[in-house]
Amino acid sequence: MRFASLLTMLCLGLLGLMPMQSAQAQNPTPNDWLCSNKVGGTWTHGRAPSGCDGSTFGPDSFVRGNYAPVIFNDAVNGTAERQRYLQELYAAMRDATSRYLLLRNPTASADEIAGFQRGVFALLRQESFWSHYRDAQLSAGQAYVLKMMRGDSGHGHGMMQLDDRYHFVPVGEGKGWNMMQNFSYAIEIYYDAWKKAPVSCLAGATSGDPAYWRSRARSAWSAYNGGPTKVCRWQNPADANVAKDNGYRDNYDNQLWAPDVADKSKAAAIDVACLMDNGTQCPLPVSGGLEAGKLIKIGSSACVLVGAALECVDDLRDAACLASRASFDASQAITVYGYEVNGRTRIDHNRHRLCRASADGLQALGSAITTTTVMELRGTIDGAVIGSLPVGTYQVLDFQLKNPQTLERYYRVRNAGLDGWIAAGDRSSYAGIASNAAPTTAGVMAYPGDWVAVATTSNLNIRATPGGALLTSIPNGTKLQVKELFGTASANNLYYLVEFNGKEGWIFAGNLYPSSTLASWTVPTLPPAVQTRHAACPTGTRYDIQLRQCMSSASVYGPFTVASTQQCLANGGGAACTALRGVVQDGRAVQLQVWGKALAVAARGNGDCPRGADRSMTHRYHCVEPVLRGGVADTDVYGPFGGTLVNACLAANANAAFCLANRWPASAFLALQP
Repeated sequence: MRFASLLTMLCLGLLGLMPMQSAQAQNPTPNDWLCSNKVGGTWTHGRAPSGCDGSTFGPDSFVRGNYAPVIFNDAVNGTAERQRYLQELYAAMRDATSRYLLLRNPTASADEIAGFQRGVFALLRQESFWSHYRDAQLSAGQAYVLKMMRGDSGHGHGMMQLDDRYHFVPVGEGKGWNMMQNFSYAIEIYYDAWKKAPVSCLAGATSGDPAYWRSRARSAWSAYNGGPTKVCRWQNPADANVAKDNGYRDNYDNQLWAPDVADKSKAAAIDVACLMDNGTQCPLPVSGGLEAGKLIKIGSSACVLVGAALECVDDLRDAACLASRASFDASQAITVYGYEVNGRTRIDHNRHRLCRASADGLQALGSAITTTTVMELRGTIDGAVIGSLPVGTYQVLDFQLKNPQTLERYYRVRNAGLDGWIAAGDRSSYAGIASNAAPTTAGVMAYPGDWVAVATTSNLNIRATPGGALLTSIPNGTKLQVKELFGTASANNLYYLVEFNGKEGWIFAGNLYPSSTLASWTVPTLPPAVQTRHAACPTGTRYDIQLRQCMSSASVYGPFTVASTQQCLANGGGAACTALRGVVQDGRAVQLQVWGKALAVAARGNGDCPRGADRSMTHRYHCVEPVLRGGVADTDVYGPFGGTLVNACLAANANAAFCLANRWPASAFLALQP
């Protein structure tokens, strides 16, 4: 019945995958993502570098209860332990590969089974030296802790090296951590190429010839490593990856695992079928169950129940931001495992949007704040004091909320090359401690209007939305003006909105947490001799990333959303809420609403977008608001709109005044996009 269970999963597509590099869009996961207490290793069976705490993705008790025979023990490292370990793992993988192939092809011949097994064994040697679980020390004298293998700067998970940049969700669900789920998920990629390898890849060999299965194995690994279009890559001696393909060939030919396996027919010491199927007879970790009003930890995520749905942020440190979604007891997080919530609706929130919406006045990533007193600078929000922060203006490099009731806020800033955290008050006291300000010096990240140069060794992709559909690529060294920035995930994945060849889109600009990779993507540069404005703002004003409006030191300039205008009236702003004042924009007179700063802050709301507006995937991720125009439903798109786009709008719309403002009809905006 368990055999049928895996068949059901495959038929339903639960394990069906595209080959490795095209399973989904690349996620900008940082190096060593969720890699706690990293240890090294050696290029020997069971000990390939590196290892990170397995408990980050699942309980050690589950691993020790189900996989004890296939945990490499560094405490007795040596030839005897390597042979013991590989004997046990070989038996498990022998059974797993045979079982899998016969499930997918019940009529597979003995020759195909042998060729497929040998190909997978060579893959294990090539990818991870047959390494998955290991008890290891962080340093001499410390306790041995259960680790899981992490390769390729931490991106590759487990013995099959499931890459978190292309398989982020499955890795987060534990399919990198749980060894047989790691195999079951990834082997589908290998098998897809195994069965589809074209005749041109097989060098004229037939199924009765060992060279036939060798060629199938080499084709399957080329596609596993490089993507489905690379299935015949191994036949091209000029390919950039020829060393990898030849390495796999050598592993297949030489079978370097064989000397460490004394008994090829020894029974597997783990329940392969149960662990592959994740069936009901297989012992699984059991939690206390979901409960409304409680903070729930699933993997690294923090969640709450909102009705029947789970609403989550991707890191427990942002749990306080969930207070705007539901009331909960934050004193203890209940651990719940991924399999227990399969099928339940789950909404994953972007911390940069949810936290701002939850806390009045929380400053956005990349914005500038000014402080009013000398402040303590700490290594962590509750850590030791590492310095003092003089009164001044600083860029927000990260933020954190603590306590869902009081919403204490902390900002990470840099002073004289030292990064640290400042306490910036709570929901009732924040206003007098650190407030929104105009930048006075260059930031660690680009501010709107700054220029950067592409620093990647190859072309940099520009996308319709952050991490979204590819538009084109930008050559190394190209100068770009940043119009705005946007962050995603707890790693503060940073994206810049730019214009390139007259069109706009988003480029990935690196990470700030847990370590900065900004310089690998773009670097600050001087502007070109001829430049255009990055935002349509009246003379003497600047575009503010926090308010997403043009502003001077005391005033904020519209157009404002309909919802903000209604809130202004509700707040007692009176005639000033709707009055239009003449201002000068690019030498032309324009009529705009102009509000005092305090009035504007209260009316716009806390969100990433102004009140009544939201980000739109179909409008280059600008904020948009549904409106009625002449009694007909329409959509307004809010800027910033760069000078090139403004000039194109003026040319296409008979110099219409709206082109000079921060709000355009959606039809006019979309007409200028590819």
